[in-house]
Amino acid sequence: MIVLFQNINKLLITLIFGLTVISAQPKLSFHLGSGFYKPSLGYLDPDSNSVIPSLSAFGKNILIDWGVKYQFYPNARIGYSRSNSYHSGKIGDSDYFRTISYRMITFETFYYPRKKMELNFMLAPMYNKGIIKLSSKGASSDWDSILNKFGNSSVKLLTEGEMTKRWLGLTSMIGFRYYIYPWLAVDGKAGFMQNSYSENKWKLDGDKVDGPTMNIKKMPVFKLHFVFGW
Repeated sequence: MIVLFQNINKLLITLIFGLTVISAQPKLSFHLGSGFYKPSLGYLDPDSNSVIPSLSAFGKNILIDWGVKYQFYPNARIGYSRSNSYHSGKIGDSDYFRTISYRMITFETFYYPRKKMELNFMLAPMYNKGIIKLSSKGASSDWDSILNKFGNSSVKLLTEGEMTKRWLGLTSMIGFRYYIYPWLAVDGKAGFMQNSYSENKWKLDGDKVDGPTMNIKKMPVFKLHFVFGW
């Protein structure tokens, strides 16, 4: 009887401590980190198009991630997250900039197998955007002729053009999170990203044009984040 009573006490202490740990986790959190994936960018890859500036493996395969999440239920979170891929350089006298933004509304469930450890599963619909931009600084003789009359020297004007494209997608991931402190954790995730991208109907100054034939329909993705809570 005494042994049974002692076991019950230990169980109650464990449950109370576990609930304290869980309730201590912040409701609102912000994450910052990076991801790794291997897209096929078609003619946006310098290996396929000599016009495009040189591109390192870092610029092609690395994602810059950030996002916010809110815990609305004891084991569920909802949030907004973005993964961005960047590439910049020079094409002739123009500055070249390309970005692909994977934008997600995240739904995440989780549980704690042990103290400070969390297993989670995330499902997220995506509304993504691609941007290809060229900008150059050139002297405008027409503006110079006017401004000179006002006593101004020559000016450098910035001209630019921008192609944009939006498409839908879906991602699902499983993850492991370790809490260093209740307000600081390291979170790793692995999963797949699916996109409904097509090269048709990019927009350039209001006109519809064909874009690059990127193969990003289904890709494995790996991510590592620092999570800050409050």
